[in-house]
Amino acid sequence: MNNVFKLFNDFVKGLTGVILGLLALGVAATLVFGDAGLMGIDVIANISSVLAELADPAGGVGGLIVLLIVWGLLSK
Repeated sequence: MNNVFKLFNDFVKGLTGVILGLLALGVAATLVFGDAGLMGIDVIANISSVLAELADPAGGVGGLIVLLIVWGLLSK
């Protein structure tokens, strides 16, 4: 049973690494190519809109809690 949890944990860590790498590539592509970005996706605008939603008093508390949970998971 421990092997299953270890395998799943390793898979999630690897997938998180790939996603963070793609996010960094998307930010760099947006900075280099402008609004076209990576495959037409403006990563910086998407990140900005997520941060704007977190700053919204009506829905920001739940988003802030989720952000803190994700930050805690990624900082391990």
